[in-house]
Amino acid sequence: MGDKKQVFRSLAMVTQLGISVMTPIFLCIFAGYYADTHFGTNTMFFFLLIGVLAGGRCGWQMAKMTFMAGEREKEREKEEKQKMAASSPKYKTVSKPKKPSRIWENGQEKGTEDRHDS
Repeated sequence: MGDKKQVFRSLAMVTQLGISVMTPIFLCIFAGYYADTHFGTNTMFFFLLIGVLAGGRCGWQMAKMTFMAGEREKEREKEEKQKMAASSPKYKTVSKPKKPSRIWENGQEKGTEDRHDS
């Protein structure tokens, strides 16, 4: 179950990473294009550079947070395993009632009272 959880988490991270990096880039390209067409300026490259930097920062922050969440989860699982190991003994003791001897009965061998040594 843990492997499936990790696969889905990785898939979600890759998807979210792509969206969080591409969104600032496209927004800044759109803002640069809008400024160039309406105001007659030549700022498309400047806005593109800002978009790339902003996208890189968003991607870095998200990857760092995801990595830290994975580390916290591993630490939590490790603590749970330690608690389980500490709470249960290594060797289970089994108490069984002692079976009566098949040979000795009341301190004498079985069947000897029937014999008469004369």
